[in-house]
Amino acid sequence: MVRSFSIRSSLLGSMTILIALLSGTILGMTMLAQRDTARVMSRSLLSQTIDQTVERLHRFFDPVAQTLLLLRSWSEAGLLDTDAADAMNRLLAPVMTPYPQISAILVADARGREHMLLHDGDRWHNRQTRRDVWGARTRWLEWTTGEPAPSMTWREVDYDPRKRPWYRAAVEHGKAVAGGSATDLVMWTAPYSFFTLEAPGITAATAFEVGGVPRAVGIDVLLSEISIYTMHLRPSSRGVVVVLADDGRVIGLPRSPRFDDARARRAALLAPPTALDMPALGDGVHALAARGDARGPARFASAGEPWWGETQRFELAPGRALSVMVMVPEADLQGGLRAIRWWIVGLTAAALGGAMLWAIVLAGRFCRPIEALVRENDRISRGDLEPGPDVRSSISEIRWLAQAHERMRLALRTLFKMERDLQLARQIQQATLPAQLPTLAGFEIDGWCEPAEATGGDTYDVIGIDEDHGGIVSAGPAARAVMVLADAAGHGIGPALSVTQVRAMLRMAVGGGHDLASIVQRMNAQLAVDLRDGHFITAWFGLLDARDHTLTSVSCGQGPILHYVAAHDECSRRPADTVPLGVFEKLDAPDPAVVVLAPGDVVVVASDGLFEARNRGGEWFGTDRVVALVRERHAARGAEILGALRDAVARFTEGTGADDDRTAIVIKRHG
Repeated sequence: MVRSFSIRSSLLGSMTILIALLSGTILGMTMLAQRDTARVMSRSLLSQTIDQTVERLHRFFDPVAQTLLLLRSWSEAGLLDTDAADAMNRLLAPVMTPYPQISAILVADARGREHMLLHDGDRWHNRQTRRDVWGARTRWLEWTTGEPAPSMTWREVDYDPRKRPWYRAAVEHGKAVAGGSATDLVMWTAPYSFFTLEAPGITAATAFEVGGVPRAVGIDVLLSEISIYTMHLRPSSRGVVVVLADDGRVIGLPRSPRFDDARARRAALLAPPTALDMPALGDGVHALAARGDARGPARFASAGEPWWGETQRFELAPGRALSVMVMVPEADLQGGLRAIRWWIVGLTAAALGGAMLWAIVLAGRFCRPIEALVRENDRISRGDLEPGPDVRSSISEIRWLAQAHERMRLALRTLFKMERDLQLARQIQQATLPAQLPTLAGFEIDGWCEPAEATGGDTYDVIGIDEDHGGIVSAGPAARAVMVLADAAGHGIGPALSVTQVRAMLRMAVGGGHDLASIVQRMNAQLAVDLRDGHFITAWFGLLDARDHTLTSVSCGQGPILHYVAAHDECSRRPADTVPLGVFEKLDAPDPAVVVLAPGDVVVVASDGLFEARNRGGEWFGTDRVVALVRERHAARGAEILGALRDAVARFTEGTGADDDRTAIVIKRHG
């Protein structure tokens, strides 16, 4: 049993739930808005920091590439000669001075000769290598800006420039991009520790030939300069910026007091992020790397705290790229949003209490008139349709409901009266259908009419004619019988009255002794006057004579008429003879058709409601199914054939309501 509630308690409970849901929604939306705010703020902050860092990297690496191309052009022009150390130093020193990130310039060739100019603070160093002349011995020159006179020393160093990664990679790269653009000529090595300074760095190099001798120029770039910049970036109070090589090693350190010391920075450079003892950095690098090429900020967790991070690739050259990563904790982005959220919680709770009090008052205003309407509905449901007390309310919708309730009461009174009238009309129409049929020797006649509504637009009648006196025989033996099956356009009270008129007119005409053709003409003329424009009646008229076994008939728009010929086991389909009744004032009807019914012959006349009965798939019952049933059941009695036809239609339609009235007459001559 379903538990019931009063309108008052249900309304109050529903409003309480609604207010609670609304409050929860506000709080939830606030939290979502807080998340979205963090996302928006992170997108702006991270993108801005990345853009700044990328711009800084351009200013860091682009001058190196431009300087390298300048040195290449000088070397191709013969200005850089490894045997002319002083001349080369005078050219290279001014090139290096503006760029603190450049630690050394190297010029080497395939003979194993190299000239290196190294800048370390205020000191300058030359390393000159002649593998083809000096072997493992190298000559070193050292001077300062204040003491330009160099001091010279010789050192035994197992150093061959041709075996250095930068030289070999430059030569291979030069072969691969021969004939390419200027930017394609620059090759960048992976980060590594420099041979001389033993400091982390990266080398930009380019290879070419001078006088048929392969030559390469390289510029060593100290990575510590990148960390000096990234360590000073503060995207938020705890946010960090890190630059990674394409193999994931750190070349731009994040901000941390541990890296204030130069030796600590040097030890941390070229280490994986997880080795820096910064859990958020390791978690962020892992989360951002898992996204692949996806852009935009990503949210990740580190030590139970949410962070936001974003990464962007910085292309040094084809096949060589760096990654700029920025990470900030979500708490840094939210700032005062947490306090605002708690204020919202408190204000929501206060609003909820006030809303509950107002809900109680509002429930009373709604429920009192509604409860009165419920009492009125209960009275009307018991059949009391007399006026009740006025239901008053200051709420417009309830006043409209009360007015609609009164209109419903009046409409119910009218409907009940119409229902009684319809029942009476149905009883009258059903009474016009023959309760008993006359009997003709050697024949069986049976009929059926099923209206689609309370009253229908179909009818049928079988009127016996006394052989001796010519009077009408409603039941009992008769020599002849006049039959009609009529179908008025539509169904309901109007068509029902029209077909009832047809039956009455036919009985009067038969009683007057008129022949079949005359009856059809007279009835058409009267119906053309009585029916409104666009209305008509299809009808089949038949005269069955038991003495000569003939059936004389005229079909006015009614068809097909089925005639099963037992001798040939065939069923003919006769179309209508003329237009329906009431269409034209003068009916050009052909002469009635006359057929002789042999033993076993069956004639079936049906309205279109039977042929056009639909199943749930919209398919019609159709003429073919009627023909097949008559051929199958032709040996049965006429009443059995009609019953089988009714059952077949019911099974086909699967109990769906009839769209149109269904009427049929079956005539069978005994064998």
